[in-house]
Amino acid sequence: MSLRSLLLLSALLLAPLSGEAKIVKPKAPTTPPEQLLHEAERAYRAYQFDVAKTALEKYIAAHQRRTQSLPDSITMLQEQIARAERMYGAADELHVVDSTLVSIARLGELFPQGAGRFLASSQLPEELRGHIAPPTSQGDSLHPEAMPFPFVGFVDALRRNCIIPEGHALAWFAPAGRSWERQNIAVKTLEADEPLRAPFLLEDGMTLFFARRLPSGLGGYDLYMTRLTEQGNSFFESTLLGMPYNSPYNDYLLAYHESEGWGILVSDRFAPAGQVHLYRFTGRPAFLSAREGGQTAELSGAEAFRRASLSGVLYSAKSETSQPTTQRETKEELTFHLQGAVVYHRWADFKTEEGRRTFAEAQALREVLDREAARLEQLRAQWRTSEVATRSELRSEILHLEAIVHQKQQQYRDLLNAVRRHEGVR
Repeated sequence: MSLRSLLLLSALLLAPLSGEAKIVKPKAPTTPPEQLLHEAERAYRAYQFDVAKTALEKYIAAHQRRTQSLPDSITMLQEQIARAERMYGAADELHVVDSTLVSIARLGELFPQGAGRFLASSQLPEELRGHIAPPTSQGDSLHPEAMPFPFVGFVDALRRNCIIPEGHALAWFAPAGRSWERQNIAVKTLEADEPLRAPFLLEDGMTLFFARRLPSGLGGYDLYMTRLTEQGNSFFESTLLGMPYNSPYNDYLLAYHESEGWGILVSDRFAPAGQVHLYRFTGRPAFLSAREGGQTAELSGAEAFRRASLSGVLYSAKSETSQPTTQRETKEELTFHLQGAVVYHRWADFKTEEGRRTFAEAQALREVLDREAARLEQLRAQWRTSEVATRSELRSEILHLEAIVHQKQQQYRDLLNAVRRHEGVR
């Protein structure tokens, strides 16, 4: 081999050693902005606020890289997530005694009426029907609406007032002989670009609840409260109610009957399209007690999720037509082991009103627990047959429900022990 050939071969062999080898790293896959927004919305509806905020921040960063202007809806969603997160840790304890999943179309016939009455258009006095606003089907990707809400007016228990949402305000009428006369009550503090739904006047004649879709809410329709001024001719600025009355879903109606001690909440949270959950609760809501000096403690973990979302409450078609019952209507036969060989079999066996009332509360909780246990088994069976992609969401719901069941089981035992203390067992 010639000298020239040897030199050329040496150069070729030494060439890789004369420079640093470049390591090419594979590019990380990028998530489309639309998918990031979907993840943020899904996490928000699941009360996973940290996940929602992270996904939304990534979505905004992707928009900024494309030098695209950020839609107003994204800024509004950011504010709603922050608002919901603040409410989440201080949700009220709502004592739900039963609940039903119903079609919006059947809500009017199945709704438990109490003090005062929600009316469909056909039930309004004929001279007032002209004030009904045409139904709307307004919605968005996060809060679709396909069916009109059945109630168009409300008449209070003493027939002193008839309230009808009229455009973006309220029309207020009082009886005048056999007809209704419009009242000069200013509702300018309630006026905005969005219509109202389901006004409900408390029995005090001054406290008003209504639903409205506003940027100041949590998304979709939210529930607000306002009060009539002392002069009786205008309202104070309305207040957004906290959780669990409001949610990242549509919350349509809240009614509370003070003289009877029970209320109704209507929401489409965790409901299939075209259906709503109808929750019946007892006891005075904490937000009404707050104006009398009440206070809600900060919460965390599973207790906050249980209170805020009401996801641990199950629904039965058999309870669709259930109406509030009094103690006299409650079934007489029961079985309660008090102590030793002493067993109560009738409500008359209780010696104290406190014991009787606490046992009724324990029975209501027991019914909820039975439904939750059945739902838990259903979710576990669904998880076993589900695809890998859907197991993560099911697992999260199962873990939450397991925590809820465990906590309520302890509450049930505590209630039974409280009954025994009321009945003199030490």
